[in-house]
Amino acid sequence: MDGSGSVPSVQRLFSMFPAGAPGAGLMLLRLCVAGMLLRAAMLRPTTPLPFWAAAIVIVLAISLCLGVFIHFGCIASLLAQIAVMFLGMDQDRLELVFVLGIISALFLLGPGAYSVDCYLFGRRLILPSDSK
Repeated sequence: MDGSGSVPSVQRLFSMFPAGAPGAGLMLLRLCVAGMLLRAAMLRPTTPLPFWAAAIVIVLAISLCLGVFIHFGCIASLLAQIAVMFLGMDQDRLELVFVLGIISALFLLGPGAYSVDCYLFGRRLILPSDSK
């Protein structure tokens, strides 16, 4: 702080779309969430899913893998995991807690640099024009 009593501005210590190893880690996290969603919804159900529900799960998993609208995908994945639990499909409760934690972490961290969201909504460099 300077002597004027004002609080200095704080710069964010992380970028919204990190690249490099953190970006690769977020891509791996997206792939894991998509895989867990497919596993919970399709590989172990005691009753088969209707075609429309399976199609929704597949589209959701693909969008998570590509990083398209990741925050909406995380919310939908969270709701799908809870629906799987309430529909009585064979899923361990402790496993569900961990899955919900991983989905929440992905929601809070964002998609990373290797995603469609980064391409659509990433930071842009805006240069001033030379005309006066």
